[in-house]
Amino acid sequence: MTHDRLKQFDAFLIPILAVISGLLVSVVLVLLTKTSPIEAYRILFVAGFGCNDLTHCALFTTLERATPLILTGLSAVVAFRSGMFSIGQEGQYLLGAVVAAWLGYAIQLPPVIHPIFIMTMSMLAGAAYGWVPGVLRVKLGVNELLVTIVLNAIAVLFAEYMVQFPLRSDPGATAHSPIIDLTAQLPTFLPGSKWGVGFILAVLAAYIVYVYLWRSTPGYEQRMAGQSKRFALFGGIPSDQAAIRAMLISGALAGLAGSIEILGVHRRIMQAFSVGLGFDGLSVAILGQTHPLGVVIVAILFAGVRLGAQLGLQLEAQIPRELGGTMIGLIILFVALRKFYEGNIERTRNWLGRFFNRGQSRPE
Repeated sequence: MTHDRLKQFDAFLIPILAVISGLLVSVVLVLLTKTSPIEAYRILFVAGFGCNDLTHCALFTTLERATPLILTGLSAVVAFRSGMFSIGQEGQYLLGAVVAAWLGYAIQLPPVIHPIFIMTMSMLAGAAYGWVPGVLRVKLGVNELLVTIVLNAIAVLFAEYMVQFPLRSDPGATAHSPIIDLTAQLPTFLPGSKWGVGFILAVLAAYIVYVYLWRSTPGYEQRMAGQSKRFALFGGIPSDQAAIRAMLISGALAGLAGSIEILGVHRRIMQAFSVGLGFDGLSVAILGQTHPLGVVIVAILFAGVRLGAQLGLQLEAQIPRELGGTMIGLIILFVALRKFYEGNIERTRNWLGRFFNRGQSRPE
């Protein structure tokens, strides 16, 4: 196996080992509840990924919940690969949701054109919100981490204001906007399920991001600007333009996630709509090794573990659903121990090589 192949193999092996390590450590927490770990994990994965029939299939719900995680994770991948440590996905996601909730009932368009127009406008809103920290970083040297933290807080307050006042449909206990028109709603695949076209769009976005970053000249410029600015400078790569372009694309993906949640799942925006999906996308990107394929796999895993903890552990085994979040946190912690895994994988590979070479060199 060539050196490049080994690096690619290790890039996917490390997250797998991290998941296994997180699950093994979580056994200790399960034992504290006086529940069999084997039974607890069986309940967890059946409730998160099981499928008895088409009308009672937890996997479809998991795929629906994974959709915004895929898009916010891709948003983080584009930014990270370009050397921009942006955590503004939450704010960009919220702006995209607000735009979608408003345009979903404020304008009337034909069925296919209506959702396409709304998603486009949500992407533009997210891109504009991502452009701000990119320009401040390139032109004024302002740290994008600090700027995106502030912009996230502003977006949360703006979304709450819009839901409470301009978009509010009635003076009920929980503020929410009017339900969007039928022409604006994204179709679902099965009756009673909210898994639908949004998931296909998210997977398609992952493929497009992969092609863009690894198979196009602008994507190559962004990755080189992120990996080595000095190399990019001597190679004639406009790193400043690459950074701004990355933030525009990153914001557009997060805005798309917000619009899909409105058009395909909630059909309106309500009070406390922000549930941390933008920050979950960061975790998905990190655990997925900042690769589109890894993001898709990890997003589905995250969604399934959380669903299984909520519907399985809490309802069937009387285990707090927070255990699911703890498992995810432990997995992320083990991913952070990348050097530990790399060193042990290399030592194991060398030991196996010496062992088999010694066996082949013995005389017959």
